[in-house]
Amino acid sequence: MSGTERPAFSAGWSVDDEGSTAALAADVRALVSALRRADAPTDDLVRAAALVREATALLGPHRVEGMAMQGRLGDEGPAGTGSMEPARFFPWSPIIGPLNPLSASMHLDFDAATSTMAGTATFDTQYVGPPGMVHGGIIALAFDELLGTTNVCLGLGGFTGTLSVRYERPTPIETELTMEARVERTEGRKVITVGTISHAGEVTARAEGIFIRTVMWEQDR
Repeated sequence: MSGTERPAFSAGWSVDDEGSTAALAADVRALVSALRRADAPTDDLVRAAALVREATALLGPHRVEGMAMQGRLGDEGPAGTGSMEPARFFPWSPIIGPLNPLSASMHLDFDAATSTMAGTATFDTQYVGPPGMVHGGIIALAFDELLGTTNVCLGLGGFTGTLSVRYERPTPIETELTMEARVERTEGRKVITVGTISHAGEVTARAEGIFIRTVMWEQDR
């Protein structure tokens, strides 16, 4: 199916070949990581640039116009939430989405028995801030997704109102990190959710988010 045959509102909500799209996105992420660490000779850089331009030209004609988003949509609202795997209902997320070439190596799973989110993340060199450390803004982005998806899995999805991050220790790049989150309480439409990022058993950063519950499906499309 070509881009011109899709309804305008479907842009970013579905692709015909999700498996191949995810595989290509993973290859692009690998390319970005390789380039960030590379000190290659000119000939190799020129050849790689030509290949990238060729790939861009190949995909260009298939651009779909319309409203882009990170989530899926079903007939009654966000789809895929029953899986409790955030990457399934936010496949275009810029931090966990398998279909987004910008996303990091961050994997989350919700435990319905304990109402907690847990996961792991490894941020490659393109996410560096201070030497050897993950950029603070990337940590904030990771927390926003960690806390937000926790809410969604509990049926408390909404917009981020405030996000407070406390950076307690350096968060290293190229090293597996662990992540946890839970809803602390609700106050009317407000959902207060907290989480941590840890390395080698020590918390490196904490966050508290205040989210405002909303029903996306009720908005004018």
